[in-house]
Amino acid sequence: MQDNRTMTFRCLWSRLGNRAIAIALLLTVLLGASASAAVLPAVMKTPYFTVHYNPADRQLAESTADTARMELARISNALGYTIERGRPIPLMVYSSHVAFIKAGNIEDRMTVGTARSGDETVSIDASETLVSIRLVLAHEITHAVIFRILGTNSYALPLWANEGLAKYESQGFTGDDEDIIAESTSDGTIMPLSSLRTSFPAERSALAYAESWSAISYLVKKHGESAPKAMLAELARTGSFDSAISKVTGGSQNQFIKGWNDSLKERFGMARVLQIALAFIWPIMALLAVVAFIVRRKRMRDAARQWDMEQFEESMERQLREWPHR
Repeated sequence: MQDNRTMTFRCLWSRLGNRAIAIALLLTVLLGASASAAVLPAVMKTPYFTVHYNPADRQLAESTADTARMELARISNALGYTIERGRPIPLMVYSSHVAFIKAGNIEDRMTVGTARSGDETVSIDASETLVSIRLVLAHEITHAVIFRILGTNSYALPLWANEGLAKYESQGFTGDDEDIIAESTSDGTIMPLSSLRTSFPAERSALAYAESWSAISYLVKKHGESAPKAMLAELARTGSFDSAISKVTGGSQNQFIKGWNDSLKERFGMARVLQIALAFIWPIMALLAVVAFIVRRKRMRDAARQWDMEQFEESMERQLREWPHR
């Protein structure tokens, strides 16, 4: 059973570039070096959150709590969770990326938020160095809401479904995700969802997150906006993901996965066909270009010889006409 769900924006490396991210992270170290990484001594209680923050960041804590309240209401409505007033979610607000990383002893420096099962503690980097506060909150609050809906059955929800729901509720599908899915579909390197049940491969996490969102998006597109809510309710009741998927889709988990795979092939498979076709066409086109060049050169040489011959004959005729007058 995996107790922690983390949100990692590896795709930002490709969007902003290694140098830009390195500069951003360096700035967070320089600006946040004096911040306490382990302790957030100030506490602010709201009806739905217990916010922990640095006393110097009161305004940031208040605005973060307000955004969190709105996201909690929206996500709870979407997933079928009744907000419990007497059960606030612990929210740890760090004003710098370095303080967040140190406090959580997080190895992956691109992580910007975590949500812990059990007490549903949400911790976020609120510096917006890498991503907006709203996006981080939406992602991690989705995890917290899922934990509360499922309780001890949280372990039965595959990681791809958990992360897919969090990504769907927070940021949706980005252009980078589209490119990753399209490329992986076209070259046949899509990972089976069954391999993403308990963990994501570190070296292919961007694809894992993209696939997770894509699968949940397919679920919603085929079975309606209420599909995630119905799936979680059934999973909470039975503790069986197979039963939950069957309740919503009318088929087995394998049938759902096959349908999703088929939808990818239908959407992006033509790229593979074109890729194969181009593999044959480009050499032929290159050969034709060489042949065309050789033919053209020959025609130019023949034309030049013809031109020289015509000039020679014209010159001879002119001399013969002028000869008697000399």
